[in-house]
Amino acid sequence: MPEDSVSLWQWCTFSFVEPIFGAAKTRRLNTEDVWTLSPFFTHKNLFRKYLSYPNRSLIRFLIVSNSLDLIIDIVSELYAASAGFITIYCLQRILAVLSDSSRNMPEAHLYAFVAFLANLSFAQVDLFQMWHSRRCYERARGQLFCALHYKALLRRDLSTGSSQTTETVDSISDSADLGKIVNLMQGDAYTVALRFWQASSVFASTLRLIIALFYLHSVLGWSSMAGVVVVLVAYILNYPLAKYNIYVTRASSKARDARLSAVNELFQNIRFLKFYGWENFWASGVRHRRETELRWRVKENFIAVLISFIWIWVPSAMALFSFLFYTLIAGGRLTVAKTFTALALFSNLQGPMMELPDQFFSFLHAYVSLQRINAFLQEDEIPAWASTLGRSKREESPVANKLGFEDATFQWGSPAKGAPHRRFSLGPLNINFPIGKLSLVTGATGSGKSALLAALLGELYCVSGSVLISKAFHNVAFCAQNPWLEHATIRDNIIFGSQRGFDEARYNAVVEACALLKDLEMFDAGDLTEIGEKGVTLSGGQRARVALARAIYSEARIVLLDDPLAAVDMHTAQHLVDHCFRGELMRDRTIILVTHHISLCAPFAEYLVELEGGQIIRQGSIEELQASGQLKTVVEVEDEIDTSLEVERAVTPENEADSIKSGSTTVHDKPLRKRSGKSGKLVEEEHRAEGRVSLQTYLTYVRAAGWITWLLTFTLMVFMRLLNIVNDLFLAKWSMAYEEGNRPIALLVTAFDRLPPPEENSTPWLLVYTAISLGSAFATLLYISLGYYASLQAARKLFNAMLKRLVRAPSRFFDVTPNGRILNRFTSDIGTIDGALQQSARAALMSGLTFLASFSFILWVVPIFAPFALFIAWLYIRIAPRYIRAARDLRRLESVSLSPAFAGFDELLRGLSHVRAFGMEDRFQETFYKKVDTFQAFDHVYWLVAGWLRWRYDCLGSVVVYASTVFALLLGVSDGFAAIVIVQAGIFAEASRGLVRVAAQLELDFNSVERVGEYLEVAQEAPAIIDEKRPPAYWPSSNGPLIVEDLVVRYAPELPPVLDGVSFTAYPGEKIGVVGRTGSGKTTLALSLLRIIEPSGGKIILDGIDVTSIGLEDLRTRVTIVSQDVSLFTGTIRSNLDPFGEHDDLECFDVLERCHLIHRSGGGMQKRDIADLDSAISPTGSLSAGERQLVALARAILRRSQVIILDEATSQIDVLLDDQIQKTIRQELSRSLVITIAHRLKTIIDYDRIMVLGEGGRIVEMDTPKALFAKGGVFKEMCRRSADWNELRGAVES
Repeated sequence: MPEDSVSLWQWCTFSFVEPIFGAAKTRRLNTEDVWTLSPFFTHKNLFRKYLSYPNRSLIRFLIVSNSLDLIIDIVSELYAASAGFITIYCLQRILAVLSDSSRNMPEAHLYAFVAFLANLSFAQVDLFQMWHSRRCYERARGQLFCALHYKALLRRDLSTGSSQTTETVDSISDSADLGKIVNLMQGDAYTVALRFWQASSVFASTLRLIIALFYLHSVLGWSSMAGVVVVLVAYILNYPLAKYNIYVTRASSKARDARLSAVNELFQNIRFLKFYGWENFWASGVRHRRETELRWRVKENFIAVLISFIWIWVPSAMALFSFLFYTLIAGGRLTVAKTFTALALFSNLQGPMMELPDQFFSFLHAYVSLQRINAFLQEDEIPAWASTLGRSKREESPVANKLGFEDATFQWGSPAKGAPHRRFSLGPLNINFPIGKLSLVTGATGSGKSALLAALLGELYCVSGSVLISKAFHNVAFCAQNPWLEHATIRDNIIFGSQRGFDEARYNAVVEACALLKDLEMFDAGDLTEIGEKGVTLSGGQRARVALARAIYSEARIVLLDDPLAAVDMHTAQHLVDHCFRGELMRDRTIILVTHHISLCAPFAEYLVELEGGQIIRQGSIEELQASGQLKTVVEVEDEIDTSLEVERAVTPENEADSIKSGSTTVHDKPLRKRSGKSGKLVEEEHRAEGRVSLQTYLTYVRAAGWITWLLTFTLMVFMRLLNIVNDLFLAKWSMAYEEGNRPIALLVTAFDRLPPPEENSTPWLLVYTAISLGSAFATLLYISLGYYASLQAARKLFNAMLKRLVRAPSRFFDVTPNGRILNRFTSDIGTIDGALQQSARAALMSGLTFLASFSFILWVVPIFAPFALFIAWLYIRIAPRYIRAARDLRRLESVSLSPAFAGFDELLRGLSHVRAFGMEDRFQETFYKKVDTFQAFDHVYWLVAGWLRWRYDCLGSVVVYASTVFALLLGVSDGFAAIVIVQAGIFAEASRGLVRVAAQLELDFNSVERVGEYLEVAQEAPAIIDEKRPPAYWPSSNGPLIVEDLVVRYAPELPPVLDGVSFTAYPGEKIGVVGRTGSGKTTLALSLLRIIEPSGGKIILDGIDVTSIGLEDLRTRVTIVSQDVSLFTGTIRSNLDPFGEHDDLECFDVLERCHLIHRSGGGMQKRDIADLDSAISPTGSLSAGERQLVALARAILRRSQVIILDEATSQIDVLLDDQIQKTIRQELSRSLVITIAHRLKTIIDYDRIMVLGEGGRIVEMDTPKALFAKGGVFKEMCRRSADWNELRGAVES
């Protein structure tokens, strides 16, 4: 940062920031144009101190670590508070001189100059105070950010217990998910840090209040105590409002958490919701939560209106009652000096009187936020041994050479957190896995295999016993059943921050061993192809093999693999076994492999563990189990393949159809290089607007808020400003009426000439003043209320419009737009629209009106001031554009820099167990430091630029006040006019400074509307419902065929077709299998049937209706797809099965039983990990991958669609259960048209017909399996090359 090495003059004037103005003038500012943070500001250095702080008391640490800045801030503010009365004293002396008959003008000029010097000193002190207070705020905010992120890396996932009952749903929702954590960062961290920025205000306001009251006593005597009584009454009225405000704030925060969580869940699962046509239903749930949040905001606004009304009117009420007592009871004379000195004091009192309760409420809000942050920081953590975060790299583990369990029992979640009954339990476990060898873990679906690996990693709650494992030195690698991949290139995902970096020889060997060569050849950018969020660029099998490659490439000595062979065909499985598990890459490494391929792996395995219902039913060395005959039993029950088969050991992908053109695969000389100049980048850089905010953006907000409300608001502003000037003129007239010989004041106030002399009867004067005061108060009340109403309307309309637009966006939009970027719109930008924007808009308008009114009044009274005023105005205008250009770009950079932090947080929370397994917590924490450093740099430089402008405008304002005072003295105007001119000059100076500042802030805040407006222009899918083209309720019927004629599908108009001239007819009740090489268009065909990708040509006619002619919701709710990637939602089993509540309990239990999730015998019910329909589950719950697929299949069957598309819907379940599920599909869906996209030919060999897709997306052949075998074409060749050839041939010939 430039302030690290500057001269005294540069430091006093902030001229060291001026280089950035030159850059902003010639071009749009970019990241490289902005200085990086000083070492004193970098978050890594800041947070290290917190980690070493004893007891880690957060608030104590924040105060101690920022104590120097706090002290300087408080001392500076106290100086400004006390010395601020110098100008009031000077005003009193000037008016006293003018009212005196002798008129000692040199004395008046002296006091004017003293006031000028005082104002200049305030400008300088304010600049230093702003820098120190801002640094205190930025450091506190950064420390809170890092503490929240650090905790996220350590906390236990409290939402993982699927067997919890509805009694624990609330506790699950109280634990922090992504939405809540983002809210803690974007809301609560800011609220707490803001108290450090404004900490000195409490002390300064108290001091100003005390001095002003004593000063008032010296001016008005004991009559000023009437004003004190008004203040006390105001505080008494505030007390119940304060109590209610705390309750409302807490409830509002919870409502905001719920809304953000709902938004996050909606867009995390938007692709699945579009498949089912449920996106509008889920969006309505988000809108419902938003309305709940807004209802609490209405209550917050109501309290704010009452409090604002009280404290805005208090100065006027103080003046009214003090003048009333002074004139009526004390019989005093209101001279001009006394009146305007008292008014200046009352005006000076308004600040502290409004700030004190505001600060009080702000501290209460900060207290609530601090409680929420502390509650998050106190959430359960994984045990110390399960995390490498902050651990010394040389730290040895006492169990470095052991792997296993000793008398260990585990369960999901802490016992105190959920219902103890019916919770899934694993153990007791006593296992010693052999070091440097392969161990197998097997068991039926839901038996606890994945849970055993989670227990080894420390992700399960250990009820008793101990775990033997060491994660030091990146000793562990993990490949989960549901692979988690980073939003990065394929190469970066495989390397995954390995200490060895990119070792090309090892990397190529790993890629070949994991059968990824042919996959990488398919991508134009090779291994530099970017993987989207959740691995959207890759197929399920490709994701599994990239995750496996990541584990193998690592330097880990312990490799935990959760059924990686389930996602691949037998050829690839054999290849992985030969080249990965038996190859050089895994030599002397300890491998724990969860698998059903027992016969494939047993010959070279050392140890085997079999689980059932969370308990070990069989374990021992392979030799012991083979000798006792138990290995044969395990193979018969659990094995995936027929052991008698001779498997052709060729390198092929998981899709068996790919084998028809690949006899063998060799390592090319440069297999991983790009085949074209394409970068492989999927996600584009976030759009950042250039130049001024467009007029259309302002109109968007005004239309959303309502034209009438804005017109009324502007009218009230004009009325309030005029009333303010009338108030000053009336008080001048009243004061001058006590003094004989003064000339009457202009035509504007001739109506007041009819009032009796105040010495004879002051009551009429008091009544007029009361009327003006009450008129101003109620105008202010209406003005504030209208502002909150307009803000609420705009926030509601823009939120709903953006939500509706995004929900209707095509799936491709979500492939190239990170979820964190969308979340940033719904947090930061909507937060600005909810709160700050309306205030900025009103402040800009009010500053503009105040500027014009004060300027006009001064010129009317002191016309000679006009040339000088124009010169000052030119200086203001000359300075402003430099600031606005730079500030606008810096704010936009700041907004854009927040999205990567949230996107990274999203990824981290989804893959937390993987990050911890690899011991990569420090890497992710370091990445977070860098992202927040970038954001903080933009924010810090913006405030340096703001300080540069503030100092110059403060100095110019001081010159304006001094010059107008001098001109008024030189012209010899009356003391009443002089008082008004001096007061209005101060108002003019403040308004002119504020005008540019609030106008710039307004433009910056409207950047949020601009960013929301960007998403209001997102391309849209076809309409959800077309009223005139709605299909009948029975559509598609049980006797209507699916006819596809000359179907052509392109991903973009300029790209070649993925499907070209596809034509076929499928009849009701028919089972169609679709096979083909990778890239032949199988998935595209399924997506085109649902119009996820719109056809470029041809027709799709279902039961007599062209599907392109009806609404998407009507189509997608009648056609069901079950994909390999399962989406579950936070809620219960019932809400996931039947979100619309269309089925009763009996139907739900029946479908669960048919999908083998529960087993009923007689009157009893044996269940897996599901307590009942109200069992709470979450997107990352304790259901295994196989159980999740069973829930998804049950959900599809419960819909009873006539057309069902299955895409590897049972890939994660064991072979025995898979056979049972296939029978269920044939029984339950006997009358439905079933289209199955199959990578494994055994899945579809008994189907009615098989469709083979070839190169270019054309149908190569389509007929019954028997006819295709007789023909001897492509399908038979696929089967011949399959590892299941004997079984396939037997099925066809039977």
